[in-house]
Amino acid sequence: MAEQDQIRKVTSLSHRRIVVGLDTSFMAREALALAARVAASVDANLRGIFVEDENLLALASLPFAREVSMSGKMNEIDSAEMLRAMQAQAQIAKRLLERVAGEAHVNWSFDVARGAGLTGLVQHTGVADTLVLRAQDASRHELGRTVRAATLDARADVLLTGRGVTVGNAFISPTTRPRSFGKTLASPVRPLLAVDEGSSLGETCVGFSQSLAVRIAMPFRRLFARGFSTADLASAARKANAGLIVVNAQALGDDDDAARLSAAARCPVLLLGGEHATLPADIIDIR
Repeated sequence: MAEQDQIRKVTSLSHRRIVVGLDTSFMAREALALAARVAASVDANLRGIFVEDENLLALASLPFAREVSMSGKMNEIDSAEMLRAMQAQAQIAKRLLERVAGEAHVNWSFDVARGAGLTGLVQHTGVADTLVLRAQDASRHELGRTVRAATLDARADVLLTGRGVTVGNAFISPTTRPRSFGKTLASPVRPLLAVDEGSSLGETCVGFSQSLAVRIAMPFRRLFARGFSTADLASAARKANAGLIVVNAQALGDDDDAARLSAAARCPVLLLGGEHATLPADIIDIR
């Protein structure tokens, strides 16, 4: 299975996508901005998915379901009306995606899916995808389940930012940043930290991370982390002033470890969902 994932990862590089869930909230806009930055840095396509929440639709179909307006007025609501409201939100999200993708100069696509929360995103994610998640978008339990399903079942990668994490300019390289980002690179670029926990997966993680660091113009650091706990990893990342941690998902323990690591290390974490080969030299931008 791991060898097949590696082959599929390499052969699909020209079709790789950065996937992000969309709604009309402020948090979703932050996640979209992050996804667009990543897509611009690695020349990937940007895919936005609006999930029609099946739980809300089921709730709206109940005879006692009511909607409370901003003025406090209580109105009846049914599943058809709820669906129309979701479809209207989807169109707003699509226009936002189009604008942000245009500013970042990346190709984009938009899909509407039916599902329950973040689970609906995972169902439409595969081995060629990197799913962008923010800890603020879900409970810790739901986020942990989503990370596990995406990395272990769908074999996708997950780019996760913990609560309170400021992304800054970690993913904007001097050669790939859109003109609209202006002078955001005035401050030094923080390093990419690759976690080598002493296994074969750790070795492939390091090889992939080295070429990724070249691709996104970040300094590279290797962390030998055999026997490290999540707290140890976070401490080492803070000392290195890491801008991004790359680690194989199987190297972490329980479902909550990824979110805890990102929050404690104060930077995003890229969780690899399967074995990765080093990016072929002919697609690495070394300008």
